[in-house]
Amino acid sequence: MRILCMLNLDIFRLSMGWALEALGHDVYHMNIIDEQRLEQAIRLHRPDFFFDMGWDGQHLNWDNLNMMRETLKRHGVYHVYFAEEDSLHYDNWSQKYVQTTKPDFVLTRGWECVERYKEQGYRSAYLDVGCNPDFHRPVEAQPDLMCDVSVVCNGQFIWDIYRRKSIHDLVVPLFDGPFHVQIWGRDWENAAEYYGKTPNPGVHRGKLEFHRTPQAYSSAKINISVQSMDDQLSNRTLDILSTGGFLLTSNTSAVRTKLLPGVCCAVSDSPEETLEQIQYYLTHEDDRSRIAAAGMQLAREHLSYQATLPFVLEQVQQAINERGGVNP
Repeated sequence: MRILCMLNLDIFRLSMGWALEALGHDVYHMNIIDEQRLEQAIRLHRPDFFFDMGWDGQHLNWDNLNMMRETLKRHGVYHVYFAEEDSLHYDNWSQKYVQTTKPDFVLTRGWECVERYKEQGYRSAYLDVGCNPDFHRPVEAQPDLMCDVSVVCNGQFIWDIYRRKSIHDLVVPLFDGPFHVQIWGRDWENAAEYYGKTPNPGVHRGKLEFHRTPQAYSSAKINISVQSMDDQLSNRTLDILSTGGFLLTSNTSAVRTKLLPGVCCAVSDSPEETLEQIQYYLTHEDDRSRIAAAGMQLAREHLSYQATLPFVLEQVQQAINERGGVNP
């Protein structure tokens, strides 16, 4: 299919956008949405549908979103939106975005949100976040990223959700622990307000560009993935696995259901257990390598966008056909 994408953030472009191309679709990417560019892209590309997702940089201009809705409707372009922030941010983001842009089809990672969108008159289907094995793949370790334990994650302490417990159990014990630790991301300088302490000097390394995350996951002996919710996996969890990195994460219901702790990853329920798990796997390289290999196979074969997208895109294609196809 011919797809016109607005995936401004590299975390979307290098995962979802790249995966759509890998599946053989003709994808035209837009970095900026304004009326002239959108009109030109529609005329030149003649897309089967327009696709966007998440909470993207271009989504913050509500005047532009109104223009986008009117332009797509005027040209009869089918609009598919992936509500990647559901269900956590359904009330304060996704619902408002959908009500403004009025897409034709809403993909959502919140099972309960599927019916909510249908009740509002939108076609909707479930799609979980996935990884892109063509991007998140094993690469050569980089000297500046080599360490015992790596955390690539923004603090985002303002959200009073499961994430706070996950950080408490997985990351806070690393602030002054005995291991060589690198913590990448924003907000960690504010950790004392929530946890009473901040990382020791040299532990917090600042921001890491998304395109370097495969290098980070390949360079660390153990990769920590914070979970924001008990019943969903974070994107970075799948990215770590797809890269072949060893994963230590929270013992959530989603992790237990989808990742098989002890087989494809290691889990922790407390700061003490985190330190114990790190000590064990740093000194048992064979176990660490075996689990990382099993996690990579699971992610690539079952949790990648290349594995999960075809089914929902068949539903989108059927909906477009029922509407009468693409307008000339």
